[in-house]
Amino acid sequence: MKIKSSYLWAGLIALLVGLWMASGSFMNDTPMNETLAAINDNEQAATDNEADSATQSDGAGNFKVSAISVQNEMITRTVRANGVSEAAFDVTVSSKVDGNIIDIPATEGSEIKLGDVLIVLDKGTLPEQIAAAKAELNAAEKSYDAAQKQSKGTLEEELAAARANLVVTEKRLAIANELAKDNFTAPLELAQLKADYQNARVQLAKIETAQNYRSELEVAQNMARVEAARASLAALETQLEDSTVISPVSGLLETLHVEKGERMRRDAAAATILGMDTLSVIVAVPQNDIAQISVGDMVDVNIAGAGTNKGKVTKIASRSNPATRTFDVEVSLQNKDRKLRGGVTVEASIDVGTIAAFGISPAHLSVSADGSLFAKVSIDGVVQTIDVDMVSSGGEKVFVSGLPDGATVLTVGQAFVEAGDKVDVVLETVS
Repeated sequence: MKIKSSYLWAGLIALLVGLWMASGSFMNDTPMNETLAAINDNEQAATDNEADSATQSDGAGNFKVSAISVQNEMITRTVRANGVSEAAFDVTVSSKVDGNIIDIPATEGSEIKLGDVLIVLDKGTLPEQIAAAKAELNAAEKSYDAAQKQSKGTLEEELAAARANLVVTEKRLAIANELAKDNFTAPLELAQLKADYQNARVQLAKIETAQNYRSELEVAQNMARVEAARASLAALETQLEDSTVISPVSGLLETLHVEKGERMRRDAAAATILGMDTLSVIVAVPQNDIAQISVGDMVDVNIAGAGTNKGKVTKIASRSNPATRTFDVEVSLQNKDRKLRGGVTVEASIDVGTIAAFGISPAHLSVSADGSLFAKVSIDGVVQTIDVDMVSSGGEKVFVSGLPDGATVLTVGQAFVEAGDKVDVVLETVS
């Protein structure tokens, strides 16, 4: 009969196990005794631990927990944020006219005052054009004065003659009308006198209308000529002034974008001037902290490689950055000695006032499911929780607000009790 191989393997294994167990009875029994001793020791340790745990409870079964009494102190509250230092202003100076650069008096890296000459362009024929424009303006002004005088004199004389002629023809007509009553005036003569009278009236009206219009037109034309000459002269003088590029601000000449001999194009960048007397530090403040900050708050600004400097909040953004949900806060930082530079990473601690806070080890605080902090306190021997806010943190202690003076905060052992548990409190001495 053929035996299956699986049965043979099972029998072989059983034989080996039996031999191994049998061999143990003939060997030294020390390892077995040591194993049993270790088990007994573990059981005894467990018994001792239970006994120690029992000492943590009184007869009523209350858990003993260490605690400290709260005594708040006034702590300066700060909001920390990171950012970058920037120049107070960054001005790019450009040319207003085209021209060849014939001189660059300024030097990169130097201090520039308002009105200092940066670049000088070739003036070309501008001086001659300005002289011609001044002559044209002088001629226009004289023509204007003459037109005014002539219009006034001619008008008065022509009006006086027309009025006198009207009076004469009116009197002649009146006499003729009287004589006609006695048939001393012929009808044809009377009609002629009436026509003369009407013609005199029309002539006076024409002079008044035409002469007023003509004189006003001549005066207006000469005035327009004067204004055009003035505008042309002003444009040329402005162009002459613009051929010298000057600094619009006082600051540090960071960069010159041109060189002597180049052709300067209108509106092309000529130089960059930075305002370094005051640095503008922009830090990003989380949306949860922005409500605590006000314009005028003092700030400690720690600049990499330059230590800590004092600043002041000058601007708070009204809208957050949609990508980071942080608000840009601008801090003004004095830099008269020019030791600080722009574009450097900074850490800002914004002083937002003082608050009553209590110092406690972070290990004695708990975190709720929503991420908020709370502390466990004992009130009449029953555990309760109080929400707290972090004011400041250090290596071994944090300061939190929200705990009333005299409250009993659970410390060592607080992790083993929950709200509603009864505890016996052992007060610690706070050094």
